[in-house]
Amino acid sequence: MSARICRGLVLNVPEIFADSRFQEWLNNDERKFTWHRGGPVDEWSDVIVLIDPSLTGEGSDSDMPAEIWNRIVDECRRVFSPELSPAHHYMVRLTNLER
Repeated sequence: MSARICRGLVLNVPEIFADSRFQEWLNNDERKFTWHRGGPVDEWSDVIVLIDPSLTGEGSDSDMPAEIWNRIVDECRRVFSPELSPAHHYMVRLTNLER
């Protein structure tokens, strides 16, 4: 077994889950790291996206609506330093919980 520590964020962003373009992306046939089972979003619709450690905007789900993807990458840039670039992608869990 090989274990590695990774860095990540949890962002509670119900406003993103309310966006119809995000819902369309979430419900498309492309694979995602999610608990969402299709259809309307709910509190179990969490999704995890991977952000390239260089923080250039590359990542596993960069095909989601650009404004939303850029917002996630910008938050990673605010929290993480590109100089401390880890060997693995940053994990960002998006949650849909009432505030």
